[in-house]
Amino acid sequence: MTHPAPSPGTAPPLAPVSSASHRLLDRALLDTLPIGVVLLDRQLQILSVNAEATRLSGRSADACSSKPLQEVFREIPGMSGHTIATRIHAAMTAHRPVQGAHTQLEGSTREPYPIEWTYVPMETHGDVAGVLTLRDLTREKELQQDRDRLARVAEECPSPIIELDAEANLVYANPAMQQLLRQFGYTADGFPSVLPAELPQLIRRCLESGSEIWQEEVCLSEPSFLWSFCPVPSHKLVRGYAVDMTEVKAVQEDLHRAAERLRQSNRHLDQALLDAQSAARLKASFLATVSHELRTPMNGVIGMTDLLMETDPSEEQRSYLETAQLCGETLLRLINDILEYGKLEAGKLELECLDFNLHTTLNHVLEQFAGQAHRKGLAVTGLVHPNVPIQLRGDPGRLSQILTNFLSNAIKFTDRGQVTVQAFLELDEADAIVVRLEVADSGIGIAQELQSRLFQPFTQADSSISRKYGGTGLGLAISKQLAEQMGGSVGLTSQSGQGSTFWCTVRLFKQTTSPVAVPPSAGLAGHRVLIVDDNESNRAIFHQFVTGWGMVNDQAQDADSAVTLIERAAAQGLFYDVAIVDMVMPGKNGLQLAKELKAHPVGSKIRLIILTSLVQRGHAEMARQAGFLAYLTKPVRHDQLANCLRTVLGLTKPALEAPASAAPAAPRSRLRTLAASQPLPRILVAEDNPINQKLAVRMLEKLGYQVDIAENGQEALTAWERGAYVAILMDCQMPLLDGFETTKRIRRREVTAPNSSTAGSSLARQIPIIALTANAMQGDAARCLAAGMNHYLTKPLRKDDLKSALDRWIPVSAHLHHVGTDGSTHSDAARRTESVSMIFDKAAMLENIVDDGELLDQLMELFLQRYQPMLEDIRATMASNDHRALEQAVHLLKGVAANLCAPEVVLAASQLEALGRLGTLLESPAIYSQLHASVLRLVQALEAERVPLSNS
Repeated sequence: MTHPAPSPGTAPPLAPVSSASHRLLDRALLDTLPIGVVLLDRQLQILSVNAEATRLSGRSADACSSKPLQEVFREIPGMSGHTIATRIHAAMTAHRPVQGAHTQLEGSTREPYPIEWTYVPMETHGDVAGVLTLRDLTREKELQQDRDRLARVAEECPSPIIELDAEANLVYANPAMQQLLRQFGYTADGFPSVLPAELPQLIRRCLESGSEIWQEEVCLSEPSFLWSFCPVPSHKLVRGYAVDMTEVKAVQEDLHRAAERLRQSNRHLDQALLDAQSAARLKASFLATVSHELRTPMNGVIGMTDLLMETDPSEEQRSYLETAQLCGETLLRLINDILEYGKLEAGKLELECLDFNLHTTLNHVLEQFAGQAHRKGLAVTGLVHPNVPIQLRGDPGRLSQILTNFLSNAIKFTDRGQVTVQAFLELDEADAIVVRLEVADSGIGIAQELQSRLFQPFTQADSSISRKYGGTGLGLAISKQLAEQMGGSVGLTSQSGQGSTFWCTVRLFKQTTSPVAVPPSAGLAGHRVLIVDDNESNRAIFHQFVTGWGMVNDQAQDADSAVTLIERAAAQGLFYDVAIVDMVMPGKNGLQLAKELKAHPVGSKIRLIILTSLVQRGHAEMARQAGFLAYLTKPVRHDQLANCLRTVLGLTKPALEAPASAAPAAPRSRLRTLAASQPLPRILVAEDNPINQKLAVRMLEKLGYQVDIAENGQEALTAWERGAYVAILMDCQMPLLDGFETTKRIRRREVTAPNSSTAGSSLARQIPIIALTANAMQGDAARCLAAGMNHYLTKPLRKDDLKSALDRWIPVSAHLHHVGTDGSTHSDAARRTESVSMIFDKAAMLENIVDDGELLDQLMELFLQRYQPMLEDIRATMASNDHRALEQAVHLLKGVAANLCAPEVVLAASQLEALGRLGTLLESPAIYSQLHASVLRLVQALEAERVPLSNS
């Protein structure tokens, strides 16, 4: 059966259904409709509703079913008085639908909302009389309001707004644009004058691309506009928006004029800055010159005084020399402090970031003051607590400077008792730590009201202090600024007459491998040790050491207590394997206790180690006769103590006999005798000052070298070319040719035409060149390394510093070049051994990582995997002429090489790093060639080390 088509404007009638037809309607289909559908019977009772109708009613479908229409959908009373129900009754009577009627329904919150409704009667004999549809007009009303509001915005907008069709015809113009049209009119082409030229092309491009076009500028005689065009593809229109730039243009013109005036001012300021920089350079040059001129005579005073002290003077002469030496050292410290504080105040001090061992740094500082503390009868001890990592990255020189200032003051202001240095872990992070360093003394102390005056330059707590103890008060001020630059702070706790504790905190980075302070010592665990010392701090430190190695220890503060502990332990069936005994104690001293234990039935079996503050002539033999097997000199390093304990307990064979035995004297004497039969190694000294020449000659002769003198760089160059020297001491400031240029020429000639003096050298086939300079300003060390020098010594020259430098850079073969009993030469073997150690010092590395062979293999493998990318990074930074990036790239390689104990690579990398720091890359290709060759030699050495491992 077919149905006639509905007339236009009317809803299609529904097909007749039976009384159960509403159950057959597709409920899912109705629920998807965006309009509400309600089935009604003839009494306007609700038979069924879809999802949208339930939403409009605010009820569930079950709650709507069988309810009167007026009860479910409540209307807001209107002006006409007609309701949905009344109109539906009229439609049912007239048998015609109701189309597009509007009313307002009451929402669940009693707020009205507009709807459009339609009713269609159904020709049926069932219970369905008709269908009511409801359409929510709330969103349409909101959209209409938005459109009205936007229309008002466009009408009221002070900026021009237009719409253009695809042919660039003006479709709409807001009042602001209409005003412009009246004011400026149209062009000859019929387009508004205020629109951009070639408007049709612009509109076409905007529509085709579908993208906005911004900042099309139009400048007329006076006004200026900036247009933006946005496409409306659905209507093929383009909307244009303009910003009046007339005032902006005027402001820009004013800004241009102001900028020109500013450029003029800047030019004047630049000139003033150049003048100021010139003055600063002049000041820095003056400071360097003053430093040089002060240090040069101080070099003679202190150096000659040191030499005179070794000539066995009379007591009266020694007294005079000690006074002169003390005055010279005081004056030198004052010079150093003033120069250092000047650099800090000027912000010219740069911190280094080097790999270092915290234990080693602390021990070096303590060793400097061991003699001074012994002369005053003070006990000086140091301890890095076990939880503190010791393989760190930072500036060990500046850290030592802080500790030196604290320790110097502690010893200066302490007449009796002890001075203790301790390192605590303040903060532990993933890649860094904060270390707290404390220097505690039992000296005069500082009153509370005077403490606030410390850490200020040229300030001391009491003016009488400077009269009695000397000093300028600069040391603590320098320490404060250094600690703050290292990310920390300083402070003190003290009471008058009860000693002081000065402390500082510094932030340091961890190395990749960062063991704790007391590494395990193989074989010592389980052994029993007795610590006999009247000093509580010493006992605490030794306790920390030995317990970290797994040893069982007891402590005694005097000889009688020690004997009591030994007897009490024996009664329990326990026996001490070793005893560490202090030399000087109240009552019985260490030697007397040893003699007593020698005759004791239980104590005679204990191995004895003696502690002494300073080695003096005759102590070794006295200790041996008393029954001691070895002795240690305070302050004792943890590695020295561990090696000593292993040796005394028979766990390892000693490479050298303990200092207590007389045996070492023989081999030392024998070496000197053998060396004397051969020509002494020769050193060239390039120095123009006669006093410094004489001082250097005497020091080097006492150290076992022959010396030649060159008074300027040209003479030094000539002497090097014809002589066979093991090293050169090079003064930086000389006439004709200074030390820097002389070194550069030597290095260039070594690369192009190596002579006999350098052909066999193990140090990258270079002769070691050690800089001597009286300058101590920023950049001096970098300039020396950049020139190709191996080491850097400042004047006044000290024999110990000179010896350390020569021992480091001169091969052992230079001192042991002699013929054996079988007539064979040992120089080649010694040179090969020295060459290998300069390329890769396996023994030193194993010592650093506590004999961890597995870790050694891992570090070697990592270097072999990563050295090529590191070299490529260095080449890339050199090619880009980026000196800062070069410094960082080389520093990374240098740090890795330092961890591997590869001095040759470290030296070449240090020189290239110095070039980057100074920003002078002219010499970088030559230095890089040396670095590349050194790395390849290191690679060969590491691969050779891997061969036995793979074979095994």
